[in-house]
Amino acid sequence: MMNPVKFGPIEITSAEFVKSAVSLKGLPEERLPQVAFLGRSNVGKSSLMNALMGQKSLVKVSSTPGKTREMNFFKVNNRFFLVDLPGVGFAKVGFKKRDEMGDFIREYVEKSKDLRGLIYLVDIRHGGTPIDVETVESIRATGCPVLVVASKKDKVNQSELAKNLRLIQQRLDLDAKPLAVSAVKKVGLDPLWQDILDAVNGKELVEKSHGDDR
Repeated sequence: MMNPVKFGPIEITSAEFVKSAVSLKGLPEERLPQVAFLGRSNVGKSSLMNALMGQKSLVKVSSTPGKTREMNFFKVNNRFFLVDLPGVGFAKVGFKKRDEMGDFIREYVEKSKDLRGLIYLVDIRHGGTPIDVETVESIRATGCPVLVVASKKDKVNQSELAKNLRLIQQRLDLDAKPLAVSAVKKVGLDPLWQDILDAVNGKELVEKSHGDDR
């Protein structure tokens, strides 16, 4: 039993790992809304998901980029799932395995009836790489709502923050600068939770101004 953790729009009273899957056949049988997280390997995805669920090690944080090779499902408040997807880009696996990972992620995004949207993390220090651009465009092409979030805000100063948020907005063709978050400093978690809950409740994920470059 975990101690409840309060964020602006939600109190987390329970968060548990349910299962891993490598195909649609392995998805949880319980029909609850799902919001998935994706990003390049080493973007801080696992750390952010732990911070959002008020946990330290529920989502395994690996020192080896690309180690996560399955979709991992975590049930929150018995109401919905947060889904940890394998990192894209330079995962240290063979090409055949990498192609298989890409195929089942694509199949999940295109065909899962419970997926309400996808949070795509971009390392704020890099301003949006070609791999980020290609991946986000591919997700958009499936029709799945995708929200770009800039991770590792604690790793840049104010001038770098403003510059790189603008770069991410331009390179990924966003309607507004992305929300900047830090799992280490617990920054940006309240507005990100609001976006997640909006998706869970049937609203479309959209960029909105957060004033993070001021």
